[in-house]
Amino acid sequence: MKLSFNYLDEKLNDRTTDNLLDQEHDIKPEHTDDEIEEESLNKDQTTEHYYGERQTARPRRLSELNIVSKVKPIPPYSSLFLFTHTAKFRIICHRICNHRTFGYVVLVCILFSSISLGAEDPIDSYSFRNKILNTADYFFAVIFIIEIFLKIISYGLILHPGSFCRNRFNILDLVVVSVSLTSMVIKDRAMSVVKILRVLRVLRPLRAINRAKGLKHVVQCVVVAIKTIGNIMLVTFLLQFMFACMGVQLFKGTFYSCNDKSMLNREDCRGYYLKIEDNQIYKESRKWENSKFHFDNVPQALLTLFTVATFEGWPTLLHTAIDSKAEGEGPIYNYRPFVAPFFIAFIIVIAFFMVNIFVGFVIVTFQNEGEQEYRNCELDKNQRKCIEFALKARPIKRYIPIKKVQLKIWWFVTSPPFEYAIFSLIMINTVVLAMKYNKQPDNYSKALDYLNIVFTAIFALEFVLKMAAFHFRNYFSDPSNCCDFVIVVGSLIDILYTDIIAVS
Repeated sequence: MKLSFNYLDEKLNDRTTDNLLDQEHDIKPEHTDDEIEEESLNKDQTTEHYYGERQTARPRRLSELNIVSKVKPIPPYSSLFLFTHTAKFRIICHRICNHRTFGYVVLVCILFSSISLGAEDPIDSYSFRNKILNTADYFFAVIFIIEIFLKIISYGLILHPGSFCRNRFNILDLVVVSVSLTSMVIKDRAMSVVKILRVLRVLRPLRAINRAKGLKHVVQCVVVAIKTIGNIMLVTFLLQFMFACMGVQLFKGTFYSCNDKSMLNREDCRGYYLKIEDNQIYKESRKWENSKFHFDNVPQALLTLFTVATFEGWPTLLHTAIDSKAEGEGPIYNYRPFVAPFFIAFIIVIAFFMVNIFVGFVIVTFQNEGEQEYRNCELDKNQRKCIEFALKARPIKRYIPIKKVQLKIWWFVTSPPFEYAIFSLIMINTVVLAMKYNKQPDNYSKALDYLNIVFTAIFALEFVLKMAAFHFRNYFSDPSNCCDFVIVVGSLIDILYTDIIAVS
């Protein structure tokens, strides 16, 4: 009976592994001879099970696979009305622009051109460094022009499906290269058009998106998320508009103050006053000024609430609102503390709740886009996770000593009562640490210090017992034990420093 169960288990593992490999094989859109040969080699790889049984290698999940991108074939149309799809020159151009080495060269040129863009001297345009970087720009421009021409000859320009300009990332490449060439050709840098073109060169690093599969996937997910988050953005704007209208009703005209803090209303904020600064006395005219951020109208209230949502300087704005009194009156310290819930409610609703909904929606979009990788797989998400967990699960190792004395200590430190006792002592120690306060009596401080020494001694004893039970290697293989060791050592150093060295 035991033999039959082992036989069924072995067959089930083999069938699961073969099915997953077949599914990975079916999901690939196109297979070259090299990929088929590589997959056959992967199927032939074997590992030895820890019971000594022969088992096929665990197939990797699709997210772990480095699938070679499908090479886009030559469209069955003429290119630039000159080259047919069977022309040798066009085939050579297609091989060059799709070769892995050529792709790496272009990617390196994009990275270096982006670095050179940030290394320019913005003050002295004719410096020696800028001359070298301009020469490098010419070199990079030649490489990019060659790349674009090779792709245009390979796929055509725009007229037929699959042509160069039918791809949005290719259009981005063409725009960036055109901007760089235009700024190089026009020499008069004082022209406003040339300045704008040179500013647009900051788009140059975006060309790397078309060469990196991960970056392209991120951009596509962001675009999909932006298309579908309109309702969330609309609800967020309506809520913020509602708070802005409430803010106008509560704080309109109340954020004004006189630069002479002794004047508390608009009528008295006239004439001159003496201002002392850096031990110098200055005569300065009084001004009735408004705060940079206020609620005098709805647009300004929306801007003010936006700064509150970013948590940038919002406590200052909160204090200004609390100190505000009425229109034409200056601020009085803590005059209206009941307006604080307005800002707290806004932060909870907008900054916490709605922003988290927005971020969660983007994350869900990323996950849904990642699930498109399995769209041709017969298994659903839960079935795939169950199989992946079964294939990736490993037995948990537990150290059990052989010597009698060490075994008794091990049994004691791993028993539930010991764990509960240590946990209770940790909680009590936490409470003791929270009992300190300013200007506490000396006897109270000494009592807390003695309790701290007692807890440290108990935790040090725990460390000694566990070290005796597990030995050095097994004890420090657990990260929680490493954390306990650091805390115990730090507590001992604190006691030695405060109670012995400080007293001496």
